[in-house]
Amino acid sequence: LLVDLDVVEKNIQKMAEYCKARGINLRPHAKIYKAAPVFAWKQIQAGAVGITVAKLSEAEVLAGGGIKDILIANQVVGERKIRRLVNLACYTDIKVAVDNLDNVRQIAQMAVEIDTTVGVLVEVNIGNNRCGVEPEGMTLEFVRQILGLKGIKFRGLMGYDGHLAFHEDQDERFRLSTECYRRLVATRDVLLNAGIDVEIVTGGGTNTYRSAGQVKGLTELQLGTYIFNDTTYFDAGLQEFGCALSVLCTVISRPQRPGAENEAILDIGRKGISTIYGFPRVKSLQGEIYSMPQEHSRLRILDPQVNLKVGDQVELWVGDANGTVNFYDSLYAMRGDRVEGVWDLPGRGKIT
Repeated sequence: LLVDLDVVEKNIQKMAEYCKARGINLRPHAKIYKAAPVFAWKQIQAGAVGITVAKLSEAEVLAGGGIKDILIANQVVGERKIRRLVNLACYTDIKVAVDNLDNVRQIAQMAVEIDTTVGVLVEVNIGNNRCGVEPEGMTLEFVRQILGLKGIKFRGLMGYDGHLAFHEDQDERFRLSTECYRRLVATRDVLLNAGIDVEIVTGGGTNTYRSAGQVKGLTELQLGTYIFNDTTYFDAGLQEFGCALSVLCTVISRPQRPGAENEAILDIGRKGISTIYGFPRVKSLQGEIYSMPQEHSRLRILDPQVNLKVGDQVELWVGDANGTVNFYDSLYAMRGDRVEGVWDLPGRGKIT
């Protein structure tokens, strides 16, 4: 697994400049690089206010790497996990998404037991129809019921429009995403009118950052994939950010059967590259992957001048950066053709 550091750093800087110009905080999502602190620190040094994660275990990895301001953009449920959550609150500014009163009460109780406080953001269902309290009045009623609890502090609201990430019509995607975040801000206004302070209003995704970023009242964007990008996001309109992630594989066979003169077999399959959005693209030559079982890829060579030999290497663009990174324990950080380092991905396998 290779990552082009020049492209990564340009992507980080571009998004940091976008957020700064619009007066909105950036809290990047670390799920894309499996909570590797080296990337989180690059984003913070460029101006990010903190980091977002999907899982409690990712938050623990980042906290171990010195990151202090962390949002778990997911619900943490169950006694064992909540115990770990409140322990994190003893030495980090941890915040967690909530949408269930019993869950909030359990977090509060366990936090009180060890004399700490956990920040909570109420997740609002702004259209993704996954987690979240319904907007406006129902969110107000929910917040009123948790405000008096010791052990937790209400910090604000969170919403996500993930259902729109790959909406084919980009103009329609922008319009619908804008409506989602206006719904979130309208919910904030209901709380403010009821005398409730709302410090944070956070949301956004890489493919809807333009729409979310122009909604007044949103205080944070929690964007992930932009740091690496991939061919799926690129094709969906995210072309201002370069694709930084690729996989280097090796030709292990040149089939000799009739009609297979332009075919090569590579040593990478679905266990090494996520194919949820389709097969990867060939970066290093004119060719296409037309079949990908678990351990192999079938490459069709489209340039008759290319004569691949067994042992030659082929570089593939990644179509699903999030899924592919999750297959690897480390990656090669490249500066041009030079390996600058082999960086661990300590959040790999952290799915709880």
